[in-house]
This record gives sequence, C-alpha cells and structure tokens, in this order.
Amino acid sequence: MRFYEEDFALFDRDYFQFRQMKEFTPTLIEGVKAEYKVRWDAWKEFVALCQQETFGFGKPKVESWTNGWQVRSHFWAFYKGVSRQDSASMVAILLNKNNFRIYLEWHAYRSADSVTSYEDHVKWVKFVPEWIRELNIDVSAYQIWTSYEDEPDNCVGLADYLEEPTRFGELLGISKKWLRIGRIISKEEALKVVAMEEIVRKTMMELAYLYSKTESFE
Repeated sequence: MRFYEEDFALFDRDYFQFRQMKEFTPTLIEGVKAEYKVRWDAWKEFVALCQQETFGFGKPKVESWTNGWQVRSHFWAFYKGVSRQDSASMVAILLNKNNFRIYLEWHAYRSADSVTSYEDHVKWVKFVPEWIRELNIDVSAYQIWTSYEDEPDNCVGLADYLEEPTRFGELLGISKKWLRIGRIISKEEALKVVAMEEIVRKTMMELAYLYSKTESFE
C-alpha cells in the first residue's frame, strides 16, 4: 500500500474545529467529513496490513478521525504486545501533513492505568548500543525526538544522538516530556514507497527489541 499527495494534503488545512468551519467555511464541512471518513477507512486497512507477518503484537488500536468537536491533524494507531495490553508502552505509527512515522511511544494519556511505569519505559535508552549491535541496525534510518513537537530542536538523527548521548539526558526523569525513537519518513520520500507496510513491519520488528526492554523485571 502506498501514500499519495492527497493523504498528506488532508491534514494541511486552516481549520480543524467544527466551530471554526461553521463560522468561516460552512459549505465545506460535509465534504471535509466525507473525505476524512474515506481516508480513515483506508488508514484502518493499512494499519491492519502492517501487522501481518509480524510477531508478538496484539490487535492494533486506531484513533478516530474526530474527537467530536474537531477533525484530527493526523492519523494515529498503535500496537502493543499480546501480553502487554495493560502497559502504556507501545509501537505507534502516525501520518501527518509532513511525514509518516513508526516509533516507540509512551502513551502518557493512559499512564495512570499502566501496569508498568514511566521509569520502566525509559529503560530502552540504555539498550540502544546493544540493539544496534545485535540487530545490525541501519543507524542512518533512525531518529530520536521528544514528545514536545513544537520545539525546533526536538529531533536528531540516531547517529548524532550516539555522538552526544547526554543531549536529552535531563528528559529521562520527566514523564511529561519523553524521548521517542523510530523512523520519520518525509512526505517526499514516502511518496516514492510502493509498499509502506513492508517498511513498517521491518521497523516494528526491529523496535520490538527495545520495546521488550520497557517491561518491569521486578
């Protein structure tokens, strides 16, 4: 399955809140809803397709295209281990107007109900060198970034991070601002990929190594 310009353009809009649309573009509301529904249905199929031929992950969860008062600025879904459905750690995928992402994530919204803690989750950081060595990871394909998306310097290549591993060190004790690791594929590069599910599957299985380190071993 592949992405097209229209998939990214869906999120490139001036208004996301229905209140704003009613005020400024009332004639477009039904068209926006219809387009979101069509592309979200295709997204759900893609999410399910990505899980095929992977190992250890349970049924994916797909975020709705609307929360009732606005349409989303992205499509998002996540995968958890079959035996780890009660943990806030996960592997997620996200599509926005600029890029497509596959990454290890801490679901802060569900952290209060998680059987594992944020301290358990961030254990993955110390296993990165081992992960690269054991799985022969292509370092150039991966990035490290923070959960503060609006910060201009919140993303670095994994190679750069390895040269300065203390760069985000202060974040490891802050559960409201955490580190992510994964692949950020620009729109321009994503449009060239014919079978994106193959990249997702490979990345999921690579990230599964670090994901396994987010468990509580006590």
